[in-house]
Order: sequence, then C-alpha cells, then structure tokens
Amino acid sequence: MKLLFTSLFLFLALYVFGQKALFETLKIDSTTRIIDRYPQYDKTKAYEKYNFIIEDSMMIVEFINSLKLGREVPNSIGSSEFKLTVVKNYREIGFWTVNPKLKTVMTHDGHSYEFDPEQIFNLNKKYPFAYNYEIKVFKSPAEYEKYLAEQKLRPNFLFDYAPQFKYEGRFEIEFPKNKKFPHPKAISDFLMPLIEKIVNKSDYTLGYELTSRNMSQMNQFTMTIQGPRKLFDQLKVEGLKNENWQPTVEDAIFFYKK
Repeated sequence: MKLLFTSLFLFLALYVFGQKALFETLKIDSTTRIIDRYPQYDKTKAYEKYNFIIEDSMMIVEFINSLKLGREVPNSIGSSEFKLTVVKNYREIGFWTVNPKLKTVMTHDGHSYEFDPEQIFNLNKKYPFAYNYEIKVFKSPAEYEKYLAEQKLRPNFLFDYAPQFKYEGRFEIEFPKNKKFPHPKAISDFLMPLIEKIVNKSDYTLGYELTSRNMSQMNQFTMTIQGPRKLFDQLKVEGLKNENWQPTVEDAIFFYKK
C-alpha cells in the first residue's frame, strides 16, 4: 500500500507540476505542505481570501489529482497574481504563479498553461490559511544558519528565502580619468587580468556604479569589486589603493503561519 501511495503521488506530481527534476524523488513526510498565498510584496493582498494550506499527505495527493491544466500558452506577467507553493522540510521546492485574470499558470520550470482558478478558489474554506513574515539582515552564513535552526523549533515556521552570500564583501578603487583610463571599460580591461591572477573569473564582479562620488567627481572613476577578502588584501595597482572594504550583508525572508 505504501509503495502504491508513493508511486501514485510521483506520477501525479510529474504530470501536473511538470518539474521532473524536482519531484521524481519526492517522498511525502510531515514537513510536506501545499501553500496557496498572495505574494508578500503585494501590499493590497488582492487574493488573500483564497489563501489555503494543505498539510495532510493524503489530502495533498487528492489535491494534485484534482488539478487540471489546459494547453500551453505564451508566458505573460500580470500585476495581480498569487503563488501555489510546494514546501518540504522548510524549503520552497517548487511553485506555480497563478494569474486569475488571464486564467493562466506559470510553472516553476518557466512554462505557462491555461488554468481555471475556480479549481482552488474554494479551498480556503476547507483549509484556511493566514501568514506573516519577517525580513532579517545577516552578516555571515553562520549567523543565518543559527537563526534558521532556531526558527525550525517554532511550530508555526513554514519556510524561508535564504540569503545567497555569493561574495564575502566589496571594496572600491579610484582611478584618475586620463588617457590611459578614459572610461570604465578601459579600467575593467586593465583590472581583470590582475584580478584573475588571484581569484577565478566566477569568484568576483567588477563594475562602475553611479554613486554620489562618481556623479559629483568627474575627474575620476571609482570601480566597485565584489569578491573574497583575499582579493582586497592581495590586489595591487601601482599608485592606487584599495578602499572601503565592506563585508557582505544580506537579508532573508522568513514565513510563519498565524
């Protein structure tokens, strides 16, 4: 019976969600949830009355089995949408973006289909759901992981959008505007070989930002570099200095059931 149940769910998940890589090994457990919600950035909460959450394993299978998609249609972005999300072990592992006005849904893999939203509009009565969220700033991956572990002990915690922390920090180098460095591209062409003697191409970014400094001081170009601390310590440009090292600070969004 257990094997039949798992096989049924896998078949339905693969067919309906169209995300084979995400769902082909999925096994339902106590952390698996289907959540329908207005997006947190929608201050109008236009579709709040349709929010729902399904946490029972059998009900999840029944729900997926009941959904019907129409033919594939071109992608479009609407101003008023909501999200149908699959959460497992406190992670959003797949989602649909539903546009009720256009009667379409865009799946997590970037394909859009005709979709009748009436299929899910009444589920709020059976599975009511309200949520809140917080945005919290972190200075390091370790700080984030500690806080996340604490949230997982809270019974109303659902999932989070984690910070990326791709780069350890950022710093600046001010170049004079002259014949050697007439524009930011010339500076980038000059800097990149020096930087890539220290780190790989994928480990940094280099750019010219329209900061107040660059906009007010027209006789110079201040370049911004993001990467590991060793790049700030080891990169040497004759006559110039590395300035304003700032460790990366990123935020995460945590979602909770009210």
